[in-house]
Amino acid sequence: MSTAAVAARQRLLDAASVRFRRFGFRHASVESITDAAGTAKGSLYLHYSSKEDLYLDAVRQAVEGFLAEATIAMEAVDSAPARMRALVEVAIEHYQDDELLSAPLLGDRDLVTPGAAALARELQRRRITELIESTLSEGQRDGSIRVEIDAATTAVVLFESGWAIVGSHLTGELPLPLGDALTALNVLVGRGTLVDRSMA
Repeated sequence: MSTAAVAARQRLLDAASVRFRRFGFRHASVESITDAAGTAKGSLYLHYSSKEDLYLDAVRQAVEGFLAEATIAMEAVDSAPARMRALVEVAIEHYQDDELLSAPLLGDRDLVTPGAAALARELQRRRITELIESTLSEGQRDGSIRVEIDAATTAVVLFESGWAIVGSHLTGELPLPLGDALTALNVLVGRGTLVDRSMA
């Protein structure tokens, strides 16, 4: 792909990200996206097979931004439990503030189609679960996480539990602050995964 084509694709993606955040998948028109990107309406289809494909790329970019920020925060601390806490703190900030991450979780049919929401949720689920699993595996190698737990299974359980809490917060059903709930989950589950030094 030429430099000009890469630049045009990025302009479309940036414009779409702004429009999807502001209006949702359903109400952000192809024309409004291409106008904002400064390209012809048909140019979108030179880079993406559909508006849904563009939406998923915008969600992917948001997830990768979240993961990059989480990775930086996690690398600043030296133990698996502290890295998990850092991940929770970054997740709280991003899921409260970024509609591209939260709208698929809510499944708001006025903002996003069920098909696009399901694909966006799966993308988030896969990438964040991978990060949790690798953090747990590192903890097993450095001796801070119990070796007998299955890192892959535990990562899925942690992600799904956190996802449910965030979803309850976003729908207004969570009866306490999101940060408190996720911190409590992190402490409760973390104590179950940590090596018990008192038994050594």
